[in-house]
Amino acid sequence: MFNKKWTLKHTGDVCESELSKKLKISPEISQILKNREINNEKDAEIFMNPSLEYLRDPFLMKDMDKSVDRIKKAIDNKESIWIYGDYDVDGVSSTSILCLYFDSINYPVNYYIPNRLEEGYGINEEAIRHIHNQGCNLMISVDCGITSVEEVKIANELGIDVIITDHHECQSEIPNALAVINPKQEDCNYPFDMLCGCGVAFKLIQALTPKEEFKNSLYKYLEITTLATICDIVPLVDENRIIVKNGLTLMSKGNNIGLRELIKVCGVETEKIGSSHIGFSIGPRINASGRLGYSMLGVELFTTKDTEKAKEIAMLLEEKNNERQLIEGKMYQEAEAIIEANEKYKTDKVLVIANEGWQHGVIGIVASKLTEKYYKPTILLTIEDGEATGSARSIKGFSIFDALVRCKDLLNKFGGHEQAAGLSLDKENIDKLSNEVNKFADYELTEEDLIENVKAELELKEESISLELVEELHKLEPYGLNNPNPRFIVRDAILKSIITMGKNKQHIKFTIEKEKSYECIGFNMAYLKERYMPGDKVDVLFQLDENNFMGRRSIQLLLKDIRMSYPKNSSTNEDIIELFSKTIPSENCLYDIKEVDKNSLYEKFGFDNIEEMISGNKDINIFDYITKDTLVIANTINGFYRAISDISLVDEDIIDGFDINYNVIMSNSDKLQLIFSPNIEKINIKRYNNIILYDYLYNMGDYSHLYEKANNEAIIIKYYSQTDLLYLNNIVNNLIPEREEFIYVYKFMLSNKEINVDFKDIKKVFNMIPLKVFTILKVFKELLLLDFEFVYDNLLNTKSIHIKLLPKPDKKLNLDESKILKNLKTLNEKYRESY
Repeated sequence: MFNKKWTLKHTGDVCESELSKKLKISPEISQILKNREINNEKDAEIFMNPSLEYLRDPFLMKDMDKSVDRIKKAIDNKESIWIYGDYDVDGVSSTSILCLYFDSINYPVNYYIPNRLEEGYGINEEAIRHIHNQGCNLMISVDCGITSVEEVKIANELGIDVIITDHHECQSEIPNALAVINPKQEDCNYPFDMLCGCGVAFKLIQALTPKEEFKNSLYKYLEITTLATICDIVPLVDENRIIVKNGLTLMSKGNNIGLRELIKVCGVETEKIGSSHIGFSIGPRINASGRLGYSMLGVELFTTKDTEKAKEIAMLLEEKNNERQLIEGKMYQEAEAIIEANEKYKTDKVLVIANEGWQHGVIGIVASKLTEKYYKPTILLTIEDGEATGSARSIKGFSIFDALVRCKDLLNKFGGHEQAAGLSLDKENIDKLSNEVNKFADYELTEEDLIENVKAELELKEESISLELVEELHKLEPYGLNNPNPRFIVRDAILKSIITMGKNKQHIKFTIEKEKSYECIGFNMAYLKERYMPGDKVDVLFQLDENNFMGRRSIQLLLKDIRMSYPKNSSTNEDIIELFSKTIPSENCLYDIKEVDKNSLYEKFGFDNIEEMISGNKDINIFDYITKDTLVIANTINGFYRAISDISLVDEDIIDGFDINYNVIMSNSDKLQLIFSPNIEKINIKRYNNIILYDYLYNMGDYSHLYEKANNEAIIIKYYSQTDLLYLNNIVNNLIPEREEFIYVYKFMLSNKEINVDFKDIKKVFNMIPLKVFTILKVFKELLLLDFEFVYDNLLNTKSIHIKLLPKPDKKLNLDESKILKNLKTLNEKYRESY
């Protein structure tokens, strides 16, 4: 029913807590902290004010002392030191801060960054021999090297000592380097292993610098380390949060000349710079130069002391970024064409796509975009001279690195981590790789895993939506992995207006209304416009922001997803029409309607009166009762949609999916069960501990059966109000068509013989509401006047009904012979008696 799953980190109301009182923060901010497992005053204070004083001792990291001793020895002996970096933001930043460090102590060093297009990722033999010929005695790798077993062996043979600093996942064999600094090593006891490559290099500088001196000198490196930490998408917790929080403050002052000029080129106001600017504007420009074979430009930019040179390099990076965008757009279109042309990609859980002549440097970006669009792990490869090289990107819960480890016999080289990796293999092994990673994925991933789970902090009450909350949210910055920009949901809002905007009409803008109206902006979401119309009730998932136009501040919701709560026109909504079709039982599944004495019924089950027995209560936290062993019953479209909305927000670990059933005997699954328009006599009620009614039952007999058959420990929750009885009343009033309506449909079929009608056209074709049409069709099928079946076209995403006139029967039509009609009339009578 929904394209994405929404999960609330906190379900139910948000209340003032001891934490919110002590810190003088709103209950919403306090709850967001709790969602991040920050439950006490001290942890909250550290989170919101992460001081540099909390940086850990670098010598807790394996081989740090050995590395420091070797570097100091090299300096004392005036040896030739080379820094070997990587070509992405992290590698360029790592190289830059080490160059800045050695410059600060007036010791000359050289650096080498491989050309991405010609040499590929990591340390390579040709580069080793080149720097050996330049007289290198000590090589320090940054953001690479942990998988370079053979290359380090060659360096050792050439007499070059190697210190590896890296943060990528370790493989079974660690290179035999003089020292290996990587907190991900199994025998490394450093308490935080999620630093980026530049973060590890930053810790090396911390270890090389006297403690008191480092308190002042660290500001030379903090901005660049912040840039790398954000762009490498490592969790913004612990030391990463300390670095980024303080680094962004420093960046607003523009200490690093090169970074300051690049920020200007991006058109970002320095004093307002945030993690999103780094990740989406500044980082891509550094990456673009590396992707096109100009990695040195980033190091030159960050290490220059000349403002004019910095401006020149920044403009050159802008040009390279524009060039990269053109290449990326073309590659993306070609990859999409390959996917559309091959049916296998519809069923493959991992997309493995290869093509001749794709640009090495841009493949990772395109792989990320395809992963985001299809929500499937993606491996994108370019083929050149019989070898395929490329990048892999993954989704939550699937380690692409582990998948490649399973296929290592097919690969020439690979490295990376759970969510991203690089690889190379012979061209003839591409299909084998696709088969093997998909075998692994078939075992590891369920179909539910391939539905993106978008997490929201809480359901935001309208009275909490304010500019004060927007300002308070800044206390939780910077945002990133493990500390995402808080998302909220608002449900049952009326869609007042909807338009597209932007140069290419690629964005969407709409207004929703509860008690007040709110403006929503959805960037690159214009495709949603056709799915909704003014008057629909919608649920929105968003980030809370403000719009400051001409000095006027107002609330703005940044849309992340939207879904239908209840459409304005239910007669043309295919999902609702399908539900209408389930409301009418077939002759083989008629309602069992129990005779009861209404006046004594309540006493039988311990109630003071009949109102107490059947009246509902919506003033509860329904999420407390939605568990695996729960039966949920809905009798109206409105109740069904409310139930679906609530269930869909529950954490998947609690319900592990759920079953929806229509007029059928329940399965023996322990999953949560939602049954629509139930034949309550046929439900095995005893097996459920919670039973939630989202609607009134059709009659007192149903209540009697429910209370009689429920087990003694069962909790029965009537989650409805008196107003909801109107929805059930509307269904009952329309269950039984007039005789003239039966005649109209039959005459229509006499004229047409055999037709196919789209669900959304049923009202227009038959000139009556779909609920009545389905009653008539089922009665005529029972009486052998016609036959029909539902047709679902998954490719076109359409639902229709195929109706065929049967040969005219020998005897005259008598509607009174219909069991279905008799049953519905009895249901109508018992409903009137009950209410």
